[in-house]
Amino acid sequence: MADKQVTVAVPEERVPEFYAWFASFLASEPGTPPPFGGRGRRGRRGIRRHDDVRDWSAEDAQEAAWLYRKLAPPARELFDVLADRPGGRIGGEQLARRLALEKGSHGVAGVLAWPGRYSRHLGRVLPIATEGRPDGGTDYYMEPEIAGLFKAARDRPRR
Repeated sequence: MADKQVTVAVPEERVPEFYAWFASFLASEPGTPPPFGGRGRRGRRGIRRHDDVRDWSAEDAQEAAWLYRKLAPPARELFDVLADRPGGRIGGEQLARRLALEKGSHGVAGVLAWPGRYSRHLGRVLPIATEGRPDGGTDYYMEPEIAGLFKAARDRPRR
């Protein structure tokens, strides 16, 4: 089935949150309850999620390597930047400049759509966390354990 172009107005300060929601929407199976709503439980960061996805753990090295290999270059660079600063918050605009994304912080959120879909395929949450800032922007980061997992995936030889 062909894609349908849809345009919606989103409050400027909530655009990164909308992109994160849209990534979850694309990653979910058709006909399932809407992401972050309906049935589910609250996971890390207070986001509602389906019971069949779980957080990343040290035992997920193989899955992390699979996901890392699937990433497009901008997403791979985003993962690298965050994995190299475990737990460190980096603003969306700063990341956009570093990744040379034309759409600024909105582009950063957009880069996460396919990683979100791949994560859902693996039954995992998106390994990149977000946190709102007082100025209305968004910080992105990887928890230290997850950052270590993706640094190892990056350094793992391809088979």
